[in-house]
Amino acid sequence: MKLSSKTKYGIKACHFLGINYQKTHVSASTLENYIQVSGKYLEKIMRMLSARNIVSATRGANGGYTLARSPEQITIGEIVRALEDDMEIIECVKEDAKCKCCPSSGVWKRLYDGINQILDDMTLQQMINGELH
Repeated sequence: MKLSSKTKYGIKACHFLGINYQKTHVSASTLENYIQVSGKYLEKIMRMLSARNIVSATRGANGGYTLARSPEQITIGEIVRALEDDMEIIECVKEDAKCKCCPSSGVWKRLYDGINQILDDMTLQQMINGELH
């Protein structure tokens, strides 16, 4: 399984916003320069994170991006699922999936649950503090 570049850049952006959480909004151009991504791609990523109440955007001269909640309240799992279609690695892991007849469905469900549990056990604050090495 390979995660998309959206996740790599999204986590990096959230990390930077977390470092600056108490200070001020971070401008789009500052984030672009920090994570080395185009403005259009950054906007797409931030829109996805905003839809999940992870980041918020403010327009205007003093605008920019900030975390919608404190870094202690945001898990890495939330960020990844916001950017990776809820980490549904295969159709049968969806909550409403009717697929129970496939012998491998239990394997995929356990893998899905395990990955999400690991990601949910890590907070953005732990990443900022360097505790996830």
